[in-house]
Amino acid sequence: MNWITKFILVACVVLRIAGTQALAHVGYSGRDFGTLMFNSDGSGKTVTIATQTISSGFGWADATDSDWGDSHRGRFFRFTLSGSGDVQITAQRNDLVGTFLPAFSLYSGLGQLAPEQGGHDFATLSIDNRPVGTEGSLRALGNWSIGNDPTYNTAGDPTSGILYASRLAYFNYIGNAADGTSANYGSAAGIFGDGKADGYLTATFSGLVAGDYTLWVGGANYGLQSTETGPTTFPTYGVTVSAALVPEPSTGSLILGGAALLAFLRRRKG
Repeated sequence: MNWITKFILVACVVLRIAGTQALAHVGYSGRDFGTLMFNSDGSGKTVTIATQTISSGFGWADATDSDWGDSHRGRFFRFTLSGSGDVQITAQRNDLVGTFLPAFSLYSGLGQLAPEQGGHDFATLSIDNRPVGTEGSLRALGNWSIGNDPTYNTAGDPTSGILYASRLAYFNYIGNAADGTSANYGSAAGIFGDGKADGYLTATFSGLVAGDYTLWVGGANYGLQSTETGPTTFPTYGVTVSAALVPEPSTGSLILGGAALLAFLRRRKG
């Protein structure tokens, strides 16, 4: 292969990536809660990440309908459990007088990790493993998978050979929680709304086993799809997300998927 042919091939790959992926790949940079632990007094040790933004106010709600959702319209977080336990997740918009309504879904499993390429909705494997006509790979209320591109020996150069082949990463659905009511997050069955659209949401997932978990956080306002139209630029909303082990199962929990219990804890104001 002469240098001109090689240059054209590499340029085409770069343009393809730029065209489909000014969008982020699945990743957890700056969003890893680590291995959750208890404090010395037996209370839950809370880990808080307050530096993230969410692209669009509708991404999570959009991923509850029949044409699935775009994984770029939210943020991936992760945590690890060294043993079984109950985990409380809290999401709160940073601007308390703003409009963002958070929602999240919890899954066992992780996306592709470095040095592999991260998964994304427009990878060939992603498209080949979801129904035709879907908006993306993400499902807020069920299991899903996402593919990645091959990792080359020389970044961006397919002629250098494949270091890591593309593969599917699988996310096994555990449960969800959403700020507000069906008036904002829509009518899909199986959504656990907290009943008050105030930008604050907390839920406890009980009976989780040891392993790695992915939390996907996005916007719970389904109707904003008609006004936040993109396609490349969407409003961004600041969000603070926390995770903590809790010492014992929460009271008033709801059975979810036969394995996890989900309880909503409302913040008292004033």
